Amino acid sequence: MEGAISTSFPIGPEAPDLFLDDRLLHPARHFGHPREVLADTTLDVHEKRAVLSSWASDAWAVESVPALRMPPGATEPVSFDAIMDALRQLDRSE
Repeated sequence: MEGAISTSFPIGPEAPDLFLDDRLLHPARHFGHPREVLADTTLDVHEKRAVLSSWASDAWAVESVPALRMPPGATEPVSFDAIMDALRQLDRSE
């Protein structure tokens, strides 16, 4: 059937890390502050950078205060500066 959507998912090394995907899309559901991303030993440097970059995205900016980020699942707003500080710390650790 042409145009059918696959419902199978790869298993093994090719399998997507669905938990990582959720941390990328919704960092505030998994981390209370950007420094928690830095402390997460299950993420490598590239994954940490991706999570922090996602969090810094303008998509999560508070409309009336763009310097604050409030993604779904966040318990409190996080400042853009806190996210950028974490990214700079990550850069220094490399």
